[in-house]
Formats: sequence, C-alpha cells, structure tokens
Amino acid sequence: MQLQISNEYDKLEAVLVHRPGQEIERLTHENMSQFLFEDVPYLRRMVEEHDAFVGKMREQNIDVVYLENYLLDLVRDDKTRRLIIEQVCQAAMVPAIVDDLASLKHWNENELVEILFAGVTATEFANATGQRLSRGDEGRFLLPPVPNAYFSRDPAVVVGEAAISSKMHYRERVRESLLTRAVLEHHDAFKGHTIAYGGTDEPTEDRPFTVEGGDVIILSKESVLIGASERTRSETIELIAAKCFQDSNIRRVYEIPIPTERAFMHLDTVFTVIDRGMVLTYAPVMHDIRYIHRYEPTEGPNGAGAKRVTEDRAFLTVLKDEFGCDVTVVETAGGQEQFASREQRTDGTNALAVAPKTVMTYERNERTITALEDHGVTCINVGDSELVRGLGGPRCMTMPLRRATT
Repeated sequence: MQLQISNEYDKLEAVLVHRPGQEIERLTHENMSQFLFEDVPYLRRMVEEHDAFVGKMREQNIDVVYLENYLLDLVRDDKTRRLIIEQVCQAAMVPAIVDDLASLKHWNENELVEILFAGVTATEFANATGQRLSRGDEGRFLLPPVPNAYFSRDPAVVVGEAAISSKMHYRERVRESLLTRAVLEHHDAFKGHTIAYGGTDEPTEDRPFTVEGGDVIILSKESVLIGASERTRSETIELIAAKCFQDSNIRRVYEIPIPTERAFMHLDTVFTVIDRGMVLTYAPVMHDIRYIHRYEPTEGPNGAGAKRVTEDRAFLTVLKDEFGCDVTVVETAGGQEQFASREQRTDGTNALAVAPKTVMTYERNERTITALEDHGVTCINVGDSELVRGLGGPRCMTMPLRRATT
C-alpha cells in the first residue's frame, strides 16, 4: 500500500475505514455521553448506510480497505498479537487480563478482533475464562468499547508519504489510535513507510500532547493547516511541524485556531477543501479566524526544528497564496443563517473530496448540496439517518491513504 497524500482534492485512490460493529451495541442512554455520542444509533441501519457509503466509493474506483481486516492479519502472529494486547490493556489499565486475551485459549482470532473494538464485560470475561467475579463487578467493562472507531480520520493521517499517529484527546478514543498505529507499524502492507509523529519509538516528551486527524488539512506538497481546537493542542502542532520538516517535503505548517467547543471539535467540521482554489466553510467560525501562526523549518543543535511566526496575512490570503490562485468560498447551507448552524451540526461542512470538484456528503444537508452544485461541484450523497448520530461526516469516516499525484 503506497502512502501518498499531497492535497485534499486529487483523485482518491485508496482509503482506510472501519465498519461499525458490536461496539455500537454497547451504547446506552446512560453511557452515551461518556462515549461522546448524543444519541444511540440503530446498528443494522447504520451498517447498511456504511456499506452503501463504501459501495459508492468503490464505484469511484477507490480501493477501500478495512482496519479490522488488517488487525485480523496481525493477531494471527503470536508476537504481534501479544504486543497489541499489552498496549491496549495498559491504556485501559487492565494489565491482569493480558494473558487471557493474548493466549487465544478462550476466544478465536475473529472474536479477539471484535473484542478490540467492542470491549469485554466482567461477566463475558468470567463466562469465557471461568474466573470468579467480585460481587458488583458483573456489568462493568473490563475493556470498554470504542464506538467512535468508524471515524477513521482521527486516529492517524497521511502527510505526503509519512503518517502521523494521533494522540487522542479523550481517553475513550485512545485505543483507536493504538490499533491504527499497530497496523501502520506492523502490517506488511505498510512496510517502508515512516511515522513522522506518534510512533512507539517516539521520545517520552511527545506523550502528553494531543492531536487528532480531523484537525489536519493538507493544502499542497509543501503546506498543511492544523486546527488548534478542542482536541489538538498548540504545543503539539509545533512538534508535528518539526517532525514533518524532517520526514516530508512540508515547509509551512499553519496553526488555525477555532473555538474549543464540541460543536466545532475539529477544523474539518468547519472547513474542508473541495478543489484547488475552492473551499467549503462554516462562515460564523471561519470569517472570524484570528491569530494564525506559521511554522517554518529552522536548524538547531539537534537537527531540523520549527520556528513559530505570527502570520500577518488574513486566512483567505494564506489560502490564495498557497493555492496559487483566487479562492472560491462556498458557505455551509449557502450562507443561509437559518439553516447553516443546523447543517453544520449534521456535518454539512465535513465533505470528502474524492476528485477535484467531486465530493461525498450526507444527503440531509440539502442546502449545502445546492450551494456546492451551484458552483459546479458534483455531490455523491450518502444516507445518514444513523451514521450522523456520532457527529461526524464522510470526511470523518475515512483515512485517505493515497491520492493520484498531479
């Protein structure tokens, strides 16, 4: 699998996804807030919608691969399986169950992969292993589920020919990053590629800093936008810039501050790129962007670093200079104030460009679709009654691995 992402709009050739599974069935109205959901999806319909979404990508000749299939390959190897289980259990603070999970005495390989996403309750663990339960433990999760895993954009992102392995903001999502990183580091499909930030051999000072893939938007071979958001820290952006300067052709990283609110959790919930010189924005946020910083390469005693510069250009001017052309701005819901907020909350701005001026978007965002089509954009509409309940759109549900180079 050749990794190559130099922008957000060239023909998408390969993408990683996760099909929603039993982890969704773990959600209840009592725990959904803990797991960052605002409603409980209906799994069967959700899977139907996700399968249709994948089908439409494949109709565009996109190679769609599943994270869970790569993990199944990895857990067939004894050493790699144990390594993954140790990392997962350490993150969940349940080291005592490593041997039982890694041994395959109680679950087969397919069941183990399901557990990596759906978790395991104390009762399920006791029934499988015969180990006695403490009173009151019956219903609790030993290993919690990761129901956000179908948002495969956040755990990792490809920049050029390297990858960034995310450090997730919420504990409930950390395992998603661990599982994706395991595939990038150990699966034969990704041999020879570099993890520029977040690999297991990273120095300890990188550990506290959070970044999620939805905040990373690639403008060109030389420039990247990273949102300083609810989930990505400014300090992390500086570290990532330095790593990208070392491991890729990137020469400019822009820190774009957005409100640190759940409604605008990532940069790509308020801003996406449709084509060279064409962007889709949620105007109430993006018209008010201030205090942009730019990182540039600098040489230091330990090699390439990142110099932080206060950007004196307006955001639209930065885009114009980086694209090398005038910029067309399409606003969510066509700028209709009455509907823009509603369609932003249902991921109208979170469009996935699968080719220049060709995007996938949720069908419910009718006014945004109309605005895009009025600007000559082809919209491939995705059914969304259940997928939308996790607050993420087509871009959130995909980790692009390769785009055609122009």
